[in-house]
Amino acid sequence: FLSLFSPCATQFKIKIRNTKFTTKMTTEKSVKKEEKLPRGVEKLTPEAEELAPKLVKLSVLFFGCYFFFHYVLICLSPGVYKYYLRFTRSFEPVMPKDAPNDVTPVKEIFGVHDYAATREHFGSEVIIFRNYTDCRRTFDKVVYPKRKNQVDTYMKIKYREESPGNAYVPGTHRGQGHVSRKLSEVLSRKDPLEYASFLRIFHGEDYTVLLNAKAEDNFEFDSSFISFFDRPIVSTAIHAAPVAQTLSLQCYGTKSWLFWKATDMEKFGIHPVATPHAMVTSGDPESILKIPTKVATAYPGDLMYFPPFYYHAVATNPGKNIMFAIRKIDGESFKMSLKISVRLTWEWILRYAHTQFYNKSGKKGFHEGEQEQPFKDTYEREVFDLHTDVFGHVDSLSEFKLP
Repeated sequence: FLSLFSPCATQFKIKIRNTKFTTKMTTEKSVKKEEKLPRGVEKLTPEAEELAPKLVKLSVLFFGCYFFFHYVLICLSPGVYKYYLRFTRSFEPVMPKDAPNDVTPVKEIFGVHDYAATREHFGSEVIIFRNYTDCRRTFDKVVYPKRKNQVDTYMKIKYREESPGNAYVPGTHRGQGHVSRKLSEVLSRKDPLEYASFLRIFHGEDYTVLLNAKAEDNFEFDSSFISFFDRPIVSTAIHAAPVAQTLSLQCYGTKSWLFWKATDMEKFGIHPVATPHAMVTSGDPESILKIPTKVATAYPGDLMYFPPFYYHAVATNPGKNIMFAIRKIDGESFKMSLKISVRLTWEWILRYAHTQFYNKSGKKGFHEGEQEQPFKDTYEREVFDLHTDVFGHVDSLSEFKLP
């Protein structure tokens, strides 16, 4: 009887042994795996294993809400933006009072007189091309005869008696509304109480002639400035042009500029925003000169280049003054803008689109007028008006080095 079942018994014993061996191997592997855990790290309990997926979902939800609030809602809702400005605005110095000013001149280039030759110098820094062209003659003989009857909106101004201005507060403020005039009227009236700023009366063919460029060179638009101030003043407070390389051509008079990189401002605690034109919500007129600052004076015929989001404030001498700020917007400009600040570029895209919804004038870019500009208006109420109250008495005109 035993002999009949002995083969089966033998196989059964072998299976038992194999099972014991497999169990032993599995146990040894588990022990080895447990032994491989880093020191101080314990195996998750069943409760922790159950909680982990919930924590992941909560983290995704939190970052999704943060992204939506910070990069969508704040960028599209002026009402929410108001509270964001209140949270980020500050009027405290960002540098010690005894720190020295850090102001150095921009790079100068001589002997360049056509647009093609300037392009090899474009990059991440401000450059001024001395004696670039006879802009005065080109304007009088070529551009003005074609545009003298062009009508645009001009801003009435008043002078601040307490100060000629500083980087945060200009030496003028708005007068009683705006006026519409022909270019010829503005130049003949020579009114020191009108500031023809951010004009949109010139076209691509004008820029081509003024810059000694070729017909295939494309320029998006310009912000022209014509003034007859009766005193030297800071004419424009700190701001920047997003997503555009700028070519500033001085035709009449002189202007002096102070420049700051957006990255340097953030590094030293000055918070930049795009409204959609770029502004700041913190810092003060004295300490901003203690962070890396560039200074330049543009004379008639000088051409100055600066890249996107290069913040600047401008001072202007009295008398006839004509300057063209010609903007170049293309793929390269957009890449430069993203490289400088993804946040500011994104803010500009959404707020510019929102602003254009209210723009009934048909003009591109920043311009003067009576139409509603929700983000700009919100910034002026929440930040700029307070800058005026706090810093309006500060006189920093001498820091611009006007001749």
